[in-house]
Order: sequence, then structure tokens, then C-alpha cells
Amino acid sequence: MTDSKALTALFPGPRRRILSALFGEPERWWSLPELSGRAGIQPASVRSHVIHLRDSGILRENHVNGRYVIQADPSSSIFVELHSIVTKLTSQADRAETILIVEDQPATAQITRILLESWGYRVYEAHCPQDAVRIFDQHGDTIRLLLSDIIMPEMTGTLLARELVRRKPSLRVVFMSGYPNDEGLTPDSAFLPKPFNPASLSRIVRKELDRAESPAREMNSASD
Repeated sequence: MTDSKALTALFPGPRRRILSALFGEPERWWSLPELSGRAGIQPASVRSHVIHLRDSGILRENHVNGRYVIQADPSSSIFVELHSIVTKLTSQADRAETILIVEDQPATAQITRILLESWGYRVYEAHCPQDAVRIFDQHGDTIRLLLSDIIMPEMTGTLLARELVRRKPSLRVVFMSGYPNDEGLTPDSAFLPKPFNPASLSRIVRKELDRAESPAREMNSASD
């Protein structure tokens, strides 16, 4: 059984992602919105899981600058065991999944990066396809998802995605645009319409990262 499958078997569904965040970064205090974004589920669902975990005695609560925050409780009798399980069964990439944002509007790129980083992702930011290719050449071994605008100068997001997926077939791809009828998308393409809110961003990113199927087939079919 692979590490990811073992972790899923022990902690199925959203509980796995919540525990992976809490015990993967045990020194961090998480707000509910941050934990919700990292887990890619609705805040109300996160709250119910948090209540259960709190009542089980494995996390502690605090208020910092008026914000309710939580953290894995190091005084819990099973803290060491859970931390060990999460560390062993969660790959380094899963603990800090890396995303490449490509967006030619710097303000939009920055806001998106700040949101993703607040949820625990590692993020590279590019403002043109050429910079994206350069960053990918340097860090492509750790980048798991491309979040790209479609309409950009010099190269479209779909052409960029096709090139990067050719280099790394396991790369996940999410397109974003304010134009819903952009050419080059397939029915299976992950698409985030602009303007988007944090909840829709977190859900589609988490959904695409959790997909079992490589997007290479989608990119290849789009080029046929």
C-alpha cells in the first residue's frame, strides 16, 4: 500500500487533509478559514471536524488578535503517535504542495498567491508564460499544479499548459479566465471563472490536486 493510500485508509476524506495540516505543521496556529482553504472543504464542515477533534483532546484553541485559532495539542497522549503517522505517510510534496501561478495582472497574481500561501501551499508566481517556463525549468520537480490565466500576451494558458505537461505528465492544471468560451479547453478541463472567491479557488485547487488521473491525456486530447 502506498503512503497516500495508507493515510487515506487510516483517516478517510476531509479528516485526512485536516489532520495532515495540523500534524504536518504542528507548530502552526490555524484559523478556520486557513484550515478550510488548505483542506479544500467548506468552513462549516471544517468546524464540525474541529469540534470532534477538540472533544477528542488532540487539538487546542486560542484567540489571537480576536481570531479563533487551533493547533495540534502537544500535550495530547497521542500527539507523538499522530505526528509520526502523518510524517511517515504524507510525502514531502503533500505536506507543502507547490503551485505555479501564471497571471499577467500582478495584483490578481499577488492576491491569489497570498490566499494559497495562507492555506499552507508553497507558491511560485509568474506574470508571463516565459517566466513560468523559466520557473518550471528550475523547480518543476516540486511543482504539482499549474494555475494559469488563459488570455495572456505571447502565449495562451492552454499552450503553456500543454508544454509544461509534456515535460511533466503528472502536472495538474487549473485554467482561470473571465471569458467562459475560451478555445482550447476540453470538457474535462478544470476551469475557474473570474472573478472568483476564496472558497471556489480552494475547492478547485484541492479537487485537482486530489485527482488520480494524470492530466496528460486531457492536454493531448486538446491538441488533437
